[in-house]
Amino acid sequence: RTMSGAIYLLAMMTCVCTAHAFIPPVQPFAYCVRGMSHLTLKPEISRQYCHRRSPSRKIVGMGLADDEKETSGRKMPTVDKTMQNMADGKFGERGELYVGLQFFFIFLIIIAPAFEDTFESLSLLVGTLICSSGLGLGAVGVLDLGDSLTPWPKPTSDNELQTTGSYGLSRHPIYGGLLITCVGLSLISLSYPRLFFTFLLLLILDVKAEKEERWLSSVHPQYGEYKQEVPKFFPRDVSKMVALFKDLMGATTPW
Repeated sequence: RTMSGAIYLLAMMTCVCTAHAFIPPVQPFAYCVRGMSHLTLKPEISRQYCHRRSPSRKIVGMGLADDEKETSGRKMPTVDKTMQNMADGKFGERGELYVGLQFFFIFLIIIAPAFEDTFESLSLLVGTLICSSGLGLGAVGVLDLGDSLTPWPKPTSDNELQTTGSYGLSRHPIYGGLLITCVGLSLISLSYPRLFFTFLLLLILDVKAEKEERWLSSVHPQYGEYKQEVPKFFPRDVSKMVALFKDLMGATTPW
């Protein structure tokens, strides 16, 4: 046992000596990182352990003086300065109306759920009126087109150019009436998906109408002038709309 213990002790001492020869001590590196410059290190140890870490206190981020700290320039406004800014200027000349309206509408946004029933009734009324006008415009467009009606963008070979009636309000009253009806239906049902799909339908009909107008321009030379005077889908001339309505209703009394 004594012999075995001696051999074991000798082996342990050999390992310790070997480790000390090949593994550098940790303590100088730790002191170097902490910036403890009062320790006296050998030049070779200092170069070996300190070249990877700067002793700058700004990098370590500890023990900085107040004048060494980097600031972003942001600071909270003080109450006294804010009150002073509010009192600056002459009352009535600082834009108080806009600030009042700003906070008024913020207040309305907060309590908006209280108006849901009112807006549902209003959207039902407005949506019904829009739907009716869209259906009327589309129906009159079908009647005015007559035998030239076709679902295809390419006109028929014996088509006649219509520029009066509903076609004096819109170059494509059927498409316009369809879009107006879809918008009204979206309002009646308060459906955002319907409104979104109506927008996509508008894009499709716009492309289809452009193709149709290229064919019409090749057949009817006067179509270019007509195109400059009449909007594509949605009527803009109120007087022409009233005249068309009177013609449809057979009214004789002046408006």
